[in-house]
Amino acid sequence: MPAPVRDGTTLLEVSREEAWVVHAALMEQLRTAAADRDPDAVEVDALDRLDDARDRFTLEQVRAIRDALVEYLVDAPLRDRQPGRRALRTADSALN
Repeated sequence: MPAPVRDGTTLLEVSREEAWVVHAALMEQLRTAAADRDPDAVEVDALDRLDDARDRFTLEQVRAIRDALVEYLVDAPLRDRQPGRRALRTADSALN
């Protein structure tokens, strides 16, 4: 079931373990962006919201989280793969 949208944001509930993987994925995305181009504000904003333990994100932020997870999970450490896949499913559900 898609996450409900309220005030232009959508609920993205992830466990603490999943949040750590999302954080790692966003940080990797920002490192790559800094090397290749300027980081998008949406990636920084998504990371800030995550770090502040907020669970409501704009759809653009959810897309940035999803994209970061897709790239990160290709070579993620084994410990991050299962919670990363769960977080990816949550992001996919929020976007549908």
